[in-house]
Amino acid sequence: MSDVLDLCRKFELFLPNVELSLSEVIELDGCTKSLLNHFIKNPNTLNQRTLIKIQAIIDYMHEKINIGNWKDVKLYLRKTITISSYLKLLIYWKDPNNPMDDLLKESYKIIDFGLVFGCPIENELQLLQKCAGLLNPYSSDYVSEISTNTIKLKHNEVNVEPNKCNTVPVDVMDCPSMESFYTNRILKEKPVVLINCMNNWPALTKWNDQNYFLKMAGLRTVAVELGSKYTDSDWTQKLMTVEEFIKDHIYQSNGPKGYLAQYQLFDQIPELKADIIEPEYCCFAETENPIDVMAWYGPKGTVSPLHHDPKKNLLSQVVGEKQIYLFPPSDSKYLYPHDHELLSNTAKVDPREPNYEIYPEYRHAKAYYCKLKPGQMLFIPPKWWHFVESLSISFSVSFWWD
Repeated sequence: MSDVLDLCRKFELFLPNVELSLSEVIELDGCTKSLLNHFIKNPNTLNQRTLIKIQAIIDYMHEKINIGNWKDVKLYLRKTITISSYLKLLIYWKDPNNPMDDLLKESYKIIDFGLVFGCPIENELQLLQKCAGLLNPYSSDYVSEISTNTIKLKHNEVNVEPNKCNTVPVDVMDCPSMESFYTNRILKEKPVVLINCMNNWPALTKWNDQNYFLKMAGLRTVAVELGSKYTDSDWTQKLMTVEEFIKDHIYQSNGPKGYLAQYQLFDQIPELKADIIEPEYCCFAETENPIDVMAWYGPKGTVSPLHHDPKKNLLSQVVGEKQIYLFPPSDSKYLYPHDHELLSNTAKVDPREPNYEIYPEYRHAKAYYCKLKPGQMLFIPPKWWHFVESLSISFSVSFWWD
């Protein structure tokens, strides 16, 4: 009981900044704004009856942001979700009858929903992350570990012989100087495998133990891709806890393949960001836009179809191995990109087993190939096509920049 009351008081310390942030959400309608402001100024009115009103606001805003393209969503809708999620969190901690384990599990669901669908508010940028940080010391007691034997069995890797038709190995550089990397790779837009550039990453040791993720993030909710690859008709996404993802998709082979792909995990769970180090090569940017840091975590056999991205990419391999095929932009005409606008950056050809009857021009394409191992980085220049397949349980971190 004392822990519950103590945490509730700590959560309430954010109220003044939340109130100030709400006042700056100009586009929000007056009725909703007035209601939220009343709850913020009078936190003692937060109870199970007011939860209905808070949830109605969250549901309405969630419905609104799911209309149209995500990039066009109005920020005030997402800010309202963040503020409402925070108030919903307070309601649960004000009920003295809630047992601690239920409180923790429900609290992380509320926080992660707000982090996934909301966005930072001006005067408390890390509001929900800070709330999660207050809960973290209590969470590991409510997550069960995976046996060491299971982990060792599943980490066994399988050797794969690449399709070597028209392939050449990607160049390798041993921790090149900044000048050398800029001159020979950035300016020339050539891919390269970098070795001995991640030796100081704590993740190389910590992330080999899947129980580490269970301890750090087992109760956290993430969006997992389900299906072999995103171009398949049955591909979908599902919200689940990290514990469910690890136990049902990393260490179980039943059902669809699960992949935590292109996911902003480190914004959601900053504690994991302490295990990685931003490569100094990312300083060669043409804009002041922030670097996008993405997580790629999944079992053996996850696939990213042949595609290209508009930004520079340093794909950093932490756990397991991946095989990667790359093609220069000049080979686009041989790779048969999809006609649909949403998939125009994705090719139809599978470089592992190309069908020359359907895609005869692929014979003229020249593939660069590498097998990326733990502690290695792959620099992928903008617009270079790349196909990625995990050969074992795998965790990669990509750094995208302009």
